[in-house]
Amino acid sequence: MLYKAIEPNDFFTIKDAKHEIADIMNNNGAHLKLVSVKKDYGFDSHMFNTNVCIYLINGEIKLTFMKDQLCGCGICGCIDEGKDSDNKEYKIKKGQLFLFEKDTRHTLKAIKDSVFLLIKI
Repeated sequence: MLYKAIEPNDFFTIKDAKHEIADIMNNNGAHLKLVSVKKDYGFDSHMFNTNVCIYLINGEIKLTFMKDQLCGCGICGCIDEGKDSDNKEYKIKKGQLFLFEKDTRHTLKAIKDSVFLLIKI
């Protein structure tokens, strides 16, 4: 366990990597990871078996959810998507939190060089 303030970039060892993931903590199936993604790179379609919270420390990212994964609640805005739309995109900016449920297929792309906390619970 660390008992000092550190910079997020101190966790990354390959400074020019397209993306890098550092495990911070694991506890009974819950994970805290620090993720770095360079501009225009990201992760292809995937899903997690836990609920997810992303806290964007630096940069800007885009999350895209497939149409069959949209909830239709009206709160998140997915009910407003046209019938021809195949997905819903969310842009997350520095300092914002974004939450979504387990088993939700999505992609992630960095709009700017980005660093975020990935909290899986």
